[in-house]
Amino acid sequence: MRGNFSRFLLAATVLGGSAQAQAANCSGQGAAPLTIGSVASVAPGAARAFTLNLKAGDGVIIDLTSLTPAAQSDDHDEHEGGSRSEQAPRALALCNAGGTLLAPQPSEVFAKGGSISTIDDGERMRFSANAAGQYMLTIAAGTDPREVLVRRRDVPANSASARSARLGADQTGNVSSSAPVVYSFTSTAGQWVELKAESDKDTVLRLAGPDRTGAYSQLAENDDSDGTNPRIRRKLAVAGTYYVQVDSLSSDDGEFTLKLNSIAAPKPLPAPAALRADSQIAGRLADGDAVMVYAMPVIAGHSYRLDLTAPYDGVVAIGLPNPLEVDDEKDAGFTEVKSQDSGTTGTEKLNFTARTSGQLLVRVKSFGIGETDGAYSLTATDLGG
Repeated sequence: MRGNFSRFLLAATVLGGSAQAQAANCSGQGAAPLTIGSVASVAPGAARAFTLNLKAGDGVIIDLTSLTPAAQSDDHDEHEGGSRSEQAPRALALCNAGGTLLAPQPSEVFAKGGSISTIDDGERMRFSANAAGQYMLTIAAGTDPREVLVRRRDVPANSASARSARLGADQTGNVSSSAPVVYSFTSTAGQWVELKAESDKDTVLRLAGPDRTGAYSQLAENDDSDGTNPRIRRKLAVAGTYYVQVDSLSSDDGEFTLKLNSIAAPKPLPAPAALRADSQIAGRLADGDAVMVYAMPVIAGHSYRLDLTAPYDGVVAIGLPNPLEVDDEKDAGFTEVKSQDSGTTGTEKLNFTARTSGQLLVRVKSFGIGETDGAYSLTATDLGG
């Protein structure tokens, strides 16, 4: 997993849930005709629309690809660290002549499964027409030149619609890596929920929901909160329908139980201890599961170094407050942005540069304190601008 320190480091990526909003609207204004077997250019700029005439039962595959070579990422960028990976916004949407969105459905915002999938340099939509008529294909605005290709293919009607569920009622089913299962449930604004899958297989949970505009995005993902059993705990910001995808890392079909429960809001986290630049703190982890979090003021343009020294395998990280997700109790309230764990020697050095003045969080944890008493020292050094 890779991410960026949105408030203090180079990039301005929003951490946490992905920003995968629905694509363009279903307006046909200025739509150009598009036929099966043809390729159309999509110039950079505003959203585009195309009309597509289909017969009942026609199956099509629609590929939208970028004509700009993908930039190479720099895996050695010292400003990058661990975080949830972001999903690219969906660019394709298909509506009927009446303006009803047919694909993707809100339950299909997950990167895996549904009518849209990621391909090299773009995305692919699979669609089967239930009725003859004119359909509207919309393509979201973009900065790169693209092209759209429509091919006729045998595509079965989408039968993998979301299964209805409700909070407080367990669900059972079968899942494999090739056949994820999606459930829907409704929630009120501000409600805290706990979603947990139990299975002999290694399963994955993903949660998607609406924002205040009604656009859907993936909000959370977890695969190992309790052994191989995933769990998501989250406050749902707005009222509406939410979707839970149960996925598997195994190609073999396996049974699962999905528990969906409303829970009380967690107790407020204790305030982090103060850590100032050019100072050293002595601390102690009570056991291998313990975590210590500090609040450290930083100055825009200054570089900093954190030195952790311990007689066991310790880890030092910087991050941001995260009041919404508490998938893992010991990391509750902390979204990791960059961490350092170069070995098992117990000595770690983490360097970063602040781009904005403010306060960041520093976390110390371990992979086990062994026979030691958990003692460590943490030094923060301001290297200047």
